Amino acid sequence: MRASFMGEIYKVMVVCLVFFAPLVSVTAAEGRARYVFLFIGDGMGVAHRDAAELYLAGKREFRGEAPRAAHLAMNTLPVNGLVRTRLLSGIPDSAAAATAIATGRNVRNGVISMNPDTGERYQSIAAIARRSGMRIGIVTSIFLQDATAAAFYGHATSRGNRYDLGLQLIESGFEFFGGAGFSRPTGRDGNSRSLYDLAAARGYAIIRNLSENPSAEKVMAIHPNTRGGNMPWVIDDSRPPTLADFVDFGIKRLYGPDGFFMVVEGGLIDLAAHANDAATTIHEILALDDAVARALEFKRTRPYCTLIVVTGDHETGGMTFNAANINSVGFYRRLAMRQGSYARFERRISPNRNANLETYIRMAREFFGPFIYDTEAVRHAFRISMTPRERRAAVEPNYRRMFATYDPFTMASIKAADAAVGITWTTHFHTARDIPISAIGHGAELFAGEYGITEIFGKLLSAMQLRQ
Repeated sequence: MRASFMGEIYKVMVVCLVFFAPLVSVTAAEGRARYVFLFIGDGMGVAHRDAAELYLAGKREFRGEAPRAAHLAMNTLPVNGLVRTRLLSGIPDSAAAATAIATGRNVRNGVISMNPDTGERYQSIAAIARRSGMRIGIVTSIFLQDATAAAFYGHATSRGNRYDLGLQLIESGFEFFGGAGFSRPTGRDGNSRSLYDLAAARGYAIIRNLSENPSAEKVMAIHPNTRGGNMPWVIDDSRPPTLADFVDFGIKRLYGPDGFFMVVEGGLIDLAAHANDAATTIHEILALDDAVARALEFKRTRPYCTLIVVTGDHETGGMTFNAANINSVGFYRRLAMRQGSYARFERRISPNRNANLETYIRMAREFFGPFIYDTEAVRHAFRISMTPRERRAAVEPNYRRMFATYDPFTMASIKAADAAVGITWTTHFHTARDIPISAIGHGAELFAGEYGITEIFGKLLSAMQLRQ
């Protein structure tokens, strides 16, 4: 934020328009962000954002739209920085990274917002904000007890304690949860009382249609087509409601004179990047970016009391992006050939000793585009795919490093198709690369520069003028 602009904030009275309500005057000298959006693209690094922006530019140019509209909303934010994740316990998982953002504390991978040795529970920025009177919302495209969302409302020695984390979600009393649903709502063995029933008993209105406007103080709005608790892949099913729709709904539910704090996670970005699926990753980033655009619309009527921060928690896949030999339209058109996500294609593959490689290559070309050829890498992956899972490590000793838990022929096909647009991957796992952070609004200047991921927590506290 420019110095002259900051001077303006502290010298004048600012008007914040109430969302769908009469005007309310707010004094700029309050010195705090009243409406705060924290967007987290799980696994989203610099290359992921660059690739998504080139795809968007190519799509809009192909449609004859204005070039000035070719930027991601998140890439238009004026304050930018780089966040170091390598300072955490080695290469971080989402539990450690989200804990760092939510609480400012460094924990071991797999641990959520607590010290597993002493039992101390760390207070999250969301819990602190709620204690100050702000209303809290959490929106995510992946199941509600996953690590990123859970770090803001729960505590666990293991991120795998999904049922217990679901109970803590309910006890948090946060006013709004939206997007994805519960994973294993009746527990690992299926014999526990449904988390949905328990949430309803504690006053949550549970809806699957955003046209509803329940009178309950607390709402859980769940996508009607969740799979395992997750929202559908955008590339497979782009029908509403979208992540942006849940953000809109959350704003309407949370808006009030005491302000709100909303966490919005693009959780499926990480899953797509783990699978090294560029097209699916890009579609999930664009869905998150649409949600950022909705927050920017909100901010335009409340310029001095709104803060928007967009970042990742870690980088996934070691994505490298070099589109030197292809223009934006070509990049878009090649990726737009994809018929769906890696998960959709994987469901077509099953071990079959009589399978024909030529048939499978033809099937892959129809799904991913005409970039899959009869190469040794494709042949080798096909041989492993046609081998029963329990015997695959004998065929390929580096099976886990090369393919993780995914179908080998699917992975080989995707890598060939991604290489055709200049995208390569180094791993199916997380990396220690720095991640981008962008901000706009009151306190945005705090997020400039290069710093450790645990510092995001303190910067949010400062912008919101909160105390632990």
